Amino acid sequence: MPAPASNPQATSTDLPAGRIDIHSHLLPGLDDGCADLDESLASVRRLMEAGFVGSICTPHICPDVYPMNTWAHIPALTMQLQQHLGRAGLDYRLWPGGELRLFDGVINYLKHNQVPTLAATQWVMTDFWTDYWPKWVDKAFDWLIKQGYRPILAHPERLGCHEQLDQRLDQLVGMGVCFQANSRCMTGEEGYHADQIVRKLLAAGRYQFMALDIHQPDSLEARLDGLRLVETEFDKDTLDRLTIDGPRQLIFGLS
Repeated sequence: MPAPASNPQATSTDLPAGRIDIHSHLLPGLDDGCADLDESLASVRRLMEAGFVGSICTPHICPDVYPMNTWAHIPALTMQLQQHLGRAGLDYRLWPGGELRLFDGVINYLKHNQVPTLAATQWVMTDFWTDYWPKWVDKAFDWLIKQGYRPILAHPERLGCHEQLDQRLDQLVGMGVCFQANSRCMTGEEGYHADQIVRKLLAAGRYQFMALDIHQPDSLEARLDGLRLVETEFDKDTLDRLTIDGPRQLIFGLS
């Protein structure tokens, strides 16, 4: 993994052992994730049962679809949900973040809005949805890196440009981009190509992180099933590296 862009204000000393989900849609009512507080609380309770101790809240930042989701609001909304967890007696850590949709013009958008970073670090989670590889994707990553950020491309196994994927991912690795797998792709529920590609990239050691990408509570079991499949088909060390070691390096800058 590249040298971590750590948060000097963060501390891991009071965080219990366990997995951390770096990609979640737990903040209620912001996007296609948890619809309300009850769904957020139900999701956290199940996450705790499954051995998770924290999540980075990454609502979609996509101005065409969710124009109100800007980085100016997300940290305060994350703190509000953290307070609700405390009142409910749930010892579970939340950090603010965002899932930044890349699009033609995203650099100009970021120049006029704050860059949504993960857990007050320099890491930035991104995604995009096209059946080809646009020029603006590489330009966006190049701009972020030159500004000192560390981009993560979420779930590359779900991209539609299958024929170009290996070459394009190699190019991104050379630039310094990291990859995050989506656990539900292991179950086949994200389609045949995602099912095959996620295993191929896992076997090649391409991922630095695996995340649940939780949306609603009723989709959580399939995502947890995906983690179990990683442990069964690969090994526990691989699962721990992607869901414990990698996330803690990201948040706390641990080596």
